[in-house]
Amino acid sequence: MDIINLPIFHITQISNLERIISRGELLSDARMNQENLDTHVIGDAEIKRRRLNEITTDCPPRRKVGEFVPFYYCPRSPMLYRINKGGTGLAEGCQSEIVHLVSKIGFVVQSGQTWVIADGNAGAYHTSFSNILDDIRELDWTAINSHYWSGVVHHKQAEFLVADTFSWRLITHIGCYDMAAKQRVDEILRQTGHIPKVIVKREWYY
Repeated sequence: MDIINLPIFHITQISNLERIISRGELLSDARMNQENLDTHVIGDAEIKRRRLNEITTDCPPRRKVGEFVPFYYCPRSPMLYRINKGGTGLAEGCQSEIVHLVSKIGFVVQSGQTWVIADGNAGAYHTSFSNILDDIRELDWTAINSHYWSGVVHHKQAEFLVADTFSWRLITHIGCYDMAAKQRVDEILRQTGHIPKVIVKREWYY
């Protein structure tokens, strides 16, 4: 396994891209709360509360999970399914409004930023964490790579967590639901010097 070149995926609403670009970075939920920034939230409020207030990484640095920018190791996550089904308060069928921001682990390592590996959903109390890069090999890659994740949902949602912020310039690709979403993203990107490759990836959605 070539860990350095493993892709990582962060999902957000298209409407959040202008804020991300203007800041030049993605921010953790804790940082957004500290700065009282306006954002379109797509996640589950209760899970976010746990990540911000209750769940601490059990390896150095021992920080709340909500202090990290979260990435999955795959697109088409169980969380995206829940969001699209209206399970987090958004309209059912809203996945066309969501994009996958893609980078790779090597960029984070080279940047010198603090990161942590979660062996499953980092919003769950029973998740284990590690700061040893080679432990990525021990994740449940059968679950992560599975197209159908019934019974393995926790390990499918293993996360790569980057402390505090993640530079916009480390995003290499943006995966979109359809051509209409791609056109919207292309229009927003006209205002930035760093333009990731924008692609339609219908297979990354439900």
